[in-house]
Amino acid sequence: MANLVQIKKYLQQEKLPYKVIDLAQEAFTVSDVVDAGIRASEVVKTLIVRVGLNKFAAIALRGNDRVDFKKVRKLFGSKSELAKPDEVLRMVGVPIGAVCPVLVGIPLYFDRRVLDLGNLHMGSGDLKHGLEMKLSDLLKAVGDYAVEDLV
Repeated sequence: MANLVQIKKYLQQEKLPYKVIDLAQEAFTVSDVVDAGIRASEVVKTLIVRVGLNKFAAIALRGNDRVDFKKVRKLFGSKSELAKPDEVLRMVGVPIGAVCPVLVGIPLYFDRRVLDLGNLHMGSGDLKHGLEMKLSDLLKAVGDYAVEDLV
């Protein structure tokens, strides 16, 4: 669970390069981020999914991709669905649209297609700012993750 201040502190401590992007207004969706001048092909969204009774996971996928819940259910062996806004806030401490895979605090799964990206933009823990990083630096920052076919 981390907000922008905590994420920046962590990335600086780990000496990982990043850039904070001013989105000018609150961005809840990929379209909002694109409207702020970010290329859709570089956006990675992090969704929180309920994967069981009071169990959650974070799924990071390219901005225009949609989660295939048949694959998610097969992976977790349970009825899985997107977490409700109040659950997202409770689990990761930030609202939908601001979720960052760095310091997310729950199991993190990248869709395999994210690994094709070089430079990417993602939530930063703050709806008015995005985070820009190279994929290699993001993977170092998150540390523990799995790669799956989720789309």
